[in-house]
Amino acid sequence: MTRRKLSVIGSWWEVMLSQGGPARATLTALLAKLYPEARSVRRVLDAADIPAGMVDFGGGALDMWHAVLREADNRSKLEGLLTVAVSEFPENAELRAALAGRLGRSAVPGPSDPGAPVTATHAEKLMGSQSTLLPLSFLEHGVRAARCVGLLRGPVEALGTGFLVAGDFVVTNHHVLPDAETAAAARIVLGYQERPDGEIDGGRSFPLDPGLGFATSEDHDLTVVRSRDPLNAEWGALELAPSGAGTPHRLNIVQHPAGGPKKVALYHNVVSHSDENRLLYFTDTLPGSSGSPAFDDQWRVAAVHRAGGHLRSPDGTGHVYTNEGVPVRRLVELLATAAS
Repeated sequence: MTRRKLSVIGSWWEVMLSQGGPARATLTALLAKLYPEARSVRRVLDAADIPAGMVDFGGGALDMWHAVLREADNRSKLEGLLTVAVSEFPENAELRAALAGRLGRSAVPGPSDPGAPVTATHAEKLMGSQSTLLPLSFLEHGVRAARCVGLLRGPVEALGTGFLVAGDFVVTNHHVLPDAETAAAARIVLGYQERPDGEIDGGRSFPLDPGLGFATSEDHDLTVVRSRDPLNAEWGALELAPSGAGTPHRLNIVQHPAGGPKKVALYHNVVSHSDENRLLYFTDTLPGSSGSPAFDDQWRVAAVHRAGGHLRSPDGTGHVYTNEGVPVRRLVELLATAAS
């Protein structure tokens, strides 16, 4: 579909979604097709921060989604709901057009005449239920935190991503470094990234030394191993989110996808579920991203990314398309055993 056609569809959706009618019915049918089961509808509601108490899950998919969209409208959270759906089905042009139309509207009614002068009342609005406005220092802290993230390489190939924490420990997944022998043969490459001029900086490679400290947990898919060199002094150490910090609404992930230069994922980063052993979120990753730090908005490690795809749903009755990380509390437990 061309950009011109998508723009036209977006304008049509904007008008029709604001008034009900055919577009609203089409959207209801589309969402019912994409999410026909009550458990998937509940998950989307949770991700969009919409209470499920006013939705009757006893009927068919169309009835469920009719009630969901009504509740989303009542709470001014339709944009958030569509954002979650688009993050799961990014190739669906109708969903993207519906979201584009909603994001083009103000949170409160604007001038009735599109050609009327814009007043201070209508000039600025938040587009969703949670403000995404952040201080400029957010970027500066992010660049500083990214220095601690590196590519883990074995003798032959890239293994995954790792990051530095206090004590010169390197953190990654158990499935990346499953044992001391594999860790001893691996190195962490720091500073492998694209420079502002577009050239690639190959970074610097440092050996790991499990003899100085090593611990792994297959159950929680975590491994920590000390570096041979005192890396914290030059590269820093990431701060871990405290146990009382609560579940973040969003997670930003610095990673080495496909074993390539360092990248950061900031879009579609809504957290949809958390429990004692995992966080589910829509932040983008690729093979090679395993072991990456998942940051809250204060650039503290809230989880260690471990997997993505069709994973077990929160209620255990099916599967959802999502990414998954290990909560930082499990990392704290493992670090305590490695440092003792």
